[in-house]
Amino acid sequence: MMRVPDGKFSKDLLWNASAFALSALLGVLVNLLIVRFYDPAALGVFNLVYASYILLSQLAVGGVHLAIQAFVPRELAAGRNATPHVIAALVLSTVTSLLVMALAWWGREWPGRWFDSPGVSVAFALSIPGLIFFSWNKVLLSFHNGARRMRLFAVFQFLRFLFLFLGVLYLSIQGASPDRLAITLFWTEAVLAVLLLPISIRYWAQPKVAELGHALRENFRFGNRAMAGNVLLDVNTRVDVLMLGLFTSDVMVGLYSFAATVAEGVLQLPVIFRNTINPVLVRAWHNGGPALLNKVLERNRRAFFRILAPIIFVTVPLFPVGLWVLGMDESPILVWSIYAILALGIGLSAGHQPFLMLFGQLGKAGTQTGFIAGVFASNVLLNVALIPMFGVYGAALATALSYGAMVLLLRKMAGTTFGLRL
Repeated sequence: MMRVPDGKFSKDLLWNASAFALSALLGVLVNLLIVRFYDPAALGVFNLVYASYILLSQLAVGGVHLAIQAFVPRELAAGRNATPHVIAALVLSTVTSLLVMALAWWGREWPGRWFDSPGVSVAFALSIPGLIFFSWNKVLLSFHNGARRMRLFAVFQFLRFLFLFLGVLYLSIQGASPDRLAITLFWTEAVLAVLLLPISIRYWAQPKVAELGHALRENFRFGNRAMAGNVLLDVNTRVDVLMLGLFTSDVMVGLYSFAATVAEGVLQLPVIFRNTINPVLVRAWHNGGPALLNKVLERNRRAFFRILAPIIFVTVPLFPVGLWVLGMDESPILVWSIYAILALGIGLSAGHQPFLMLFGQLGKAGTQTGFIAGVFASNVLLNVALIPMFGVYGAALATALSYGAMVLLLRKMAGTTFGLRL
């Protein structure tokens, strides 16, 4: 692993791991609250809206947060002012967010018709105002990630889940209609933006007009090339839920999404390492090219697998205990089986998962998009093939197999594009 002064990498990792643990718990509790106060069908509606919201949120941000993750460490390493890139990304994401919000409002009935669920139609419309705040938060958090302010990054990642949990808890206690729960997606991002923006401004330096013009052009070009891949990356985590919505009932989607939410929480373990290692990869590439980066990749890939895989695998036998402690008594064997399949796929690919954004970090936004498109296509095709035959088990198996396809594609493209060994 590339040496980091004063053990910063380890400290950053600890902060993000702590935030992950708390966020994962809150994510599970959100699902449990909905099941307890309502029923699995309400949980299915909430997660279908959440999946649709994630898709639109990535269109809203327009890929410019990925430009920030690549440009901020580059500018700081060169001793230049990174603020123009942050301002440019906020301007561009505001424009795209307003366009996406207008289109989403115009077609707000479509998700409900697509999933044949009236509840989705009502709930989806309530989430739309959150898109502009989500895009701002994405840019600002990418700024802090690129500058390696990982403690601040970790705290705000945790706050997102805390606000979501508190919103769902409040509405549930108040006896709100289950269709109204999706408004918490808006509340969460709005409150987060109110807190994050003034804190972020403290780290800005006065930009020059010429710098802003250059940053706008560079971020726009990078965002355009990266946007499709970024949309597919986040949608890829919801492919199984979305496709089950087409083939099965809200109840089955709800039961599956409970297990999938826990699995998605476990998948955040590699994301912790990814967020921490990304700026290190950029610096290694600019300082030593393929030779240095290969050393960083090889050592960390092995270390990540040795750390992550055992942790992920041990959650499988512990999962039923967690269901019992949480009082989840809705089809426990079905939910556990789904989780076991998903966790197996995540664990086997754990060493490679932290390098999922490698191409974008090294400035190849188009290659990043092509890579994610390949992973997404494999996931969709596997779900189409397996869900009609095996239902929720087919969705879990398809998602697990897509992680293997991701590893193969990453190794092939990293070698072809950069001469790297993964």
